[in-house]
Order: sequence, then structure tokens, then C-alpha cells
Amino acid sequence: MFLGNPVFPISFKLEEVTTLIEETLQKKSWQQFEVAALKLILNPFYVFYYDAAFEEQKEGKSIVKKTKRGRLALDAVTGQLDRQMGKEIPAEKELQRELPDEYPVEVKEALFNEQEARDIAVLKTAEEISASKENVILSAFKMVYYPMWIASITAGEKNHNMEISGVTGRIFGEETVPERQKGFVEISRETLGELKKPGAWLAYSKEIAATGIGKLSGKGEKKVKGGIKLQGILRKPSMWLTIGLVIILAIVVLYL
Repeated sequence: MFLGNPVFPISFKLEEVTTLIEETLQKKSWQQFEVAALKLILNPFYVFYYDAAFEEQKEGKSIVKKTKRGRLALDAVTGQLDRQMGKEIPAEKELQRELPDEYPVEVKEALFNEQEARDIAVLKTAEEISASKENVILSAFKMVYYPMWIASITAGEKNHNMEISGVTGRIFGEETVPERQKGFVEISRETLGELKKPGAWLAYSKEIAATGIGKLSGKGEKKVKGGIKLQGILRKPSMWLTIGLVIILAIVVLYL
């Protein structure tokens, strides 16, 4: 697919983005999900250099005190400046003008033509750097596309949308997908899997023992003179659950 305007180099291809999404969902404990749709959106921006002069009055005359040069980008849909994109745009030879035909692509249409965009950019730039618009000059004004992958995901019988930068791989909208609560069987299986690792059982035993000692130390209990109120502690269901868990895990680990 050939494009009339260049595109930021796409570092994260279709397959890599799919892997990113899967890894993100798995970290949130989702094992069953569906990536229903994945589309590459090309967002239009006007990028340009600006040169500005700052004047002061001296002996009744306007004297140029200093000048400033920089690069900015103007969103061709919203009309807002994007400072970061102006800094990140690569060299001309690194920009792409062709995309794989198998990519599902949607090209967003600019809402401003080049002249309108120039007029807006002068005003926005003058405001951004606190200069007079008459003292702002734009150059190397051109349109480029920034690639964003849009993913439609179904997880937990709900639909979610994520946006992934085709340049950096940064994910936007990840927070819209909630963390899935693990069931008892999953937690038990993961715990047993961890206990099979060398040294894991000893570390877990110490943790459980510390919990038991904490309970026996009378934390949360009223102590009697000369010792702890053992009878009251042993009546606590949580204490017996802790002891029972230690015994069960010990048996399971020994026979696995």
C-alpha cells in the first residue's frame, strides 16, 4: 500500500503487537480472551520548524533581544500542538511511504488544509513560546502520519479497547481491562508449582511459622501474667487453618 504522505517508521508490526496484547492480558490473569479486531490507524500531523524573535524597546526603537528555533507538530484533526512528536520525528530517509498490503489500515482525514494549518500553527506556536505572532516564521511545513494500532478485545464477556503505538509499543487503555480474580484451584496450583523450586519450601515454611508465632505471641490477644493466653489462641479458627494448610502442603509436596 503506497501513501501520499510519509509515516513514522513502524517498529511494532502486527505480530509483535498481538504478542504485546497477549502478554498484557496474561499479566492481569486472563487466560481466555479474544482479540476481535486489530487495525492500524494513521493519524495526520503537520510537522514544522519555527523561528521566533523576541524584541525589546531601546531608545524608542524595537530591538531584537534574542531568537529561538524549535520544532513542533500540529494535530491535523484536533488542532492542538504536540511538542513531543516534534522532537521525535526521524530523518526523512527513515520515514515510510509503503505499508504491507495485509495490514488492515485506516487513514484519518485531516480537518485542515495546509494553509489553514499554517495559520493555526503560527497562533499556537506564538502562544506556546510567549512571542508575538508577527515575529514567528514557519518552515519545512509538511504532513506525516503517526501509526497507532487499535485493538478490540473481549475478556470476561466484556469488550475493551486498547491503543498501541506502532513506533514505541506503548499501550494506552490498559487500565480499562480489570485484573481477573484467581480461583482457589489456580492459586493452589501456582503455590504448589512454586514449592517445587529448590529452597521454596523452606522459605514458605518460615513464612507460615512466622505467622503462627505471631498469633502465639498474643498479638491481638490479652496476655495473662507470666505468659500468653494459649487456650484462647487455640480456639481461633484461623490458627487451625494455618496449621492445617502447613500439613496439607507438606503432604502434597512430599508426594508430588
